[in-house]
Amino acid sequence: MSYLPKDSPFVASISTDLEGEQAKAIEKIAARFPLAGQARKGLEQSLSEGDVDFEQDVKPALGNELVAAGTNARTFTDDSEDDDFVAAIQAKDGKALDGLVEKSRLKEVGEVSGAKLYESKEGDVSAIEGDVVVFGGSRELVEAALERHDGDDHLDENALDDATEDLPEDALVRFYFNAQELIANEPGSEDARKVKWVRALRTVGFAASFEDDAVNVDFRANTDGEELSEQELPIAAGTESPPVIERPGEIGVGLRDLEQILTFGEAAAQAVDPASFGDYSAGKETIERRLDVDIENDLLAQLDEVSATFSLAGGFGVRAGVKDEAAFERTLERIGPAAAKFAEGALGESVGYVKPKRSGGFYALATADRDSIVYGVKDGVLVLANDDARAGALSSAQTEMVQGAEGAVSVSFDAQRLATQVIARLGVAGGLGGAAGGSRLTEPLGDLTGSVFAEPEGITGSFTLKFD
Repeated sequence: MSYLPKDSPFVASISTDLEGEQAKAIEKIAARFPLAGQARKGLEQSLSEGDVDFEQDVKPALGNELVAAGTNARTFTDDSEDDDFVAAIQAKDGKALDGLVEKSRLKEVGEVSGAKLYESKEGDVSAIEGDVVVFGGSRELVEAALERHDGDDHLDENALDDATEDLPEDALVRFYFNAQELIANEPGSEDARKVKWVRALRTVGFAASFEDDAVNVDFRANTDGEELSEQELPIAAGTESPPVIERPGEIGVGLRDLEQILTFGEAAAQAVDPASFGDYSAGKETIERRLDVDIENDLLAQLDEVSATFSLAGGFGVRAGVKDEAAFERTLERIGPAAAKFAEGALGESVGYVKPKRSGGFYALATADRDSIVYGVKDGVLVLANDDARAGALSSAQTEMVQGAEGAVSVSFDAQRLATQVIARLGVAGGLGGAAGGSRLTEPLGDLTGSVFAEPEGITGSFTLKFD
């Protein structure tokens, strides 16, 4: 870590222990897929060069963590193509490293701070100091890393641990972004920093870990908890998790406390652009007065947990429990005709409006092109979808809790079905032997589940992809 800049906007650590549990788990996962053997052979060949053999020369030197960092925040915030990075790894076997250097036929081009500089035939520069190898996007960056290591102005060795403190410690890959450094260097970010939660954001850490039949990806957006209350978070605080709707081939999302998201959005808009927010507030008050409706109390506060489902073809549906069905039905009846007028203003075209013909039926808004929104309350449940069939199915659909989910947002879908759809829509299946080939490629995929949990000290997300 001491080779990396103290104010690095991005820092990563990758385990190179090919005999460890994580690496073995990756091999077991990869073996489930067609062409896995060919892919591994190609990777090993790419890691070998000339007389270098991966198994005999490269692998003995691996085993420790490879650390890497961005050296300039502007690399992430503008269109620069500069390779502003530096990386370092301590060889597991010093003699293996010496042999690897000799076989790689690297050209020695100098010495800095007691380390030898080498240049490959492609012009890439690296340095070796004892049993440590240092890489960089340029010779200047490598030399700066060597000099930094001998001084005091370098990254603290605990920086990565602190940023990923609440994430799995044994993850194969860990990395974090210095959020404040990136935001400060983003042109026009002054408005973003007016939002209290953004000002409180410090680092965003990620971790990827592997099991024999699963990949786990976790993240943590660390914030200064002393600056925030639970009411100022983007999503509702607490571990209680909402259920999801499980429909084959679609993405199911659960959300607790929709009102919290709206409140956060309004507070952010007011902080960023008070004038425009004033216009929004005035328009909102006008709408509420004309319709005799309080949006927060008559609509949002009436809803329990929200469950939504989306398909790649554009279909969607939303289902939410209603606390007072009769009162909510009266609200929908009042806003129905006005909703069509608002839709016409937003779309710039005529929008038809249809009332339900019977109790428990659906309202409908539709354009001349038959784009539609169907909504209504049935059996104590609000349903909103883009067609009658979906709305009818959602009104009686059962929701399911996501196993292991914690927090105001939950997600679940069948990754195999979804990936097969993606391949078909991209037209890739033909190169894999048709639809059957695409299906074989995605067959090992199982369910992807996840959730997001919020508290003043940070927002934590955890997602798991299973393999069959």
